[in-house]
Amino acid sequence: MNSGGKRIAIIGGGIAGLTAGYYLNRRHDVALFEKSARIGGNAYSHRTSKGEILDIAVAASGKAGYKNFYALLDELGISTQPCNSYMSFHNLDTRKGLYLTLSAKGVRYQGLELLSAANLRSLAKLFLGLQRARRRLNAGMLKNVTLGRCLQDLPEFSGDTEVFFLSALCLLSSMEAHEVLAAPAEFFLNKLKTHFDVISPKAMYSVRCVRDGTRRYVNALSARYRGKIRFNAVIRTVERSSGGATVMMADGSNHHFDAVVFACNPDQALALLAQPTRMEKKLLGAWRYKDGRVVVHRDHSSFPPRPLIEAYTFLYTMRDGKMRTSVNGALWHEPQAPKDCDYISAQHPNYPIRGDLIELDTILRTPIFDFASCATIPDLPQLNNGRTTFFCGSYFGYGLHEDAVASARSVAERFGCV
Repeated sequence: MNSGGKRIAIIGGGIAGLTAGYYLNRRHDVALFEKSARIGGNAYSHRTSKGEILDIAVAASGKAGYKNFYALLDELGISTQPCNSYMSFHNLDTRKGLYLTLSAKGVRYQGLELLSAANLRSLAKLFLGLQRARRRLNAGMLKNVTLGRCLQDLPEFSGDTEVFFLSALCLLSSMEAHEVLAAPAEFFLNKLKTHFDVISPKAMYSVRCVRDGTRRYVNALSARYRGKIRFNAVIRTVERSSGGATVMMADGSNHHFDAVVFACNPDQALALLAQPTRMEKKLLGAWRYKDGRVVVHRDHSSFPPRPLIEAYTFLYTMRDGKMRTSVNGALWHEPQAPKDCDYISAQHPNYPIRGDLIELDTILRTPIFDFASCATIPDLPQLNNGRTTFFCGSYFGYGLHEDAVASARSVAERFGCV
């Protein structure tokens, strides 16, 4: 045990938990409990049956809005590089779309179609509509207004422009189109104000990734306390007392700590607390999570030709005025992928996938940002005013790595580790 340090349990091995462990381990004796057989959460490096190691969820981030995350990478000595962040939008019904590819093969394949008057008008409307939406946001006109209602009042967001905008927000939130439309307009427009390089030409040089994949920083964050990580840990409850907290396991064992950091999802944290306070019930209980299906596969039959499949390819339908889209990562665009890689990672797939071409079919939990959950975000730091239990996670902000790192760092500051 570190001299003069405390015994601290961390529940959850996602980026928030790993970052908390990295900092807290400097002065304290940490133990991390992860319910699955792997750490990293949505930073998921998967080894395929061919031996390729590919990121199937989080893979890249815009540097402008990730100041704490990139500072942490610098501290770890991990370099990044610009990566392909181009997007393609493919209509499953018409088998046509807009393919924002600047690769030589992609340009040759679609010729001048990318620069057609209709496509240029759609892109121009996107940026004009965003400007109008931001003016309404700054004027305070979007209080208690859903994003769907906001877009109805902005004529620029129609047709292809609406498809582009909603697809990008699905990518940024891991939510589906109907969930995005029901969310607070203020939340998503403020998110775009912070992460302004995502829907922007700046994405061509600002969006970056780690050459060896997310496993590089997952391993670096956990290196010094790797032997203190308990995998497949099933916790029954956490009981607090004047002398600390006891983590009670399903196998009947009990482990006493001076403090516990809940780096898991808020609904999971609330379920584990033996006697949650009124504030914990209010702030943690407002959050809903969904089990999002992620399928890694090699079935390209629903996609445009390979030269038009970009790093982020959105397959969508527009039926009865309702949009349904899936976010698909073409994994051969990752810098560590071999040239002959043919894997696609599909989130919320909305098209058939041949079973014999599926490499991995898994679930990743992601939050639903609605009016109830978003209302708690400004008050979440109040959960960390005690001495025994603390909370961190991406839900402390916009649901991204940046928010997970910033909230974990804030907890570590309370223990004098930053």
